[in-house]
Amino acid sequence: MKLEEYISEKGETTDGKKSVVFFSLFVITNLIETIYNAGIKDLTLKQLMLLILVSISEGETFTRYGEIMGSSRQNIKTLAKALEKKSYVSIKQNKIDKRAYGIFLTKKTSKHFKDTDDYYTKQIQSLFSKFTDEEINLMYSFIPKIFEGIQTMEK
Repeated sequence: MKLEEYISEKGETTDGKKSVVFFSLFVITNLIETIYNAGIKDLTLKQLMLLILVSISEGETFTRYGEIMGSSRQNIKTLAKALEKKSYVSIKQNKIDKRAYGIFLTKKTSKHFKDTDDYYTKQIQSLFSKFTDEEINLMYSFIPKIFEGIQTMEK
């Protein structure tokens, strides 16, 4: 069976459509990651996402960033260590809880964001170029519901 046939067949029922959406989310994520990883020098998309998250909330622990990104503490630590090796972040021990470490951006990250902003903006614009504002707003409104569904899956 070809993929198009599978999608068409599954699209005949609501449960089938749910399966196609689930499958598609996984494939879409992998495709986006592959494209970004091929186009970004020196950083993977996961490393970039961690840098963006740290820029929003600097100094959080590996555990906290992992909770937000849906990754384990160890995976975040591995990403952070790789970024530290490339001088994008510094990892500092928490002064209150000596077991905890925070992630902090360096000047190299600020420069990277400035130098690559056009590239990232063009990629995002390309991805959503076929959508109307109404469709973007509709997709945006689904995000909290998807996160709620993920929380239900975790239970």
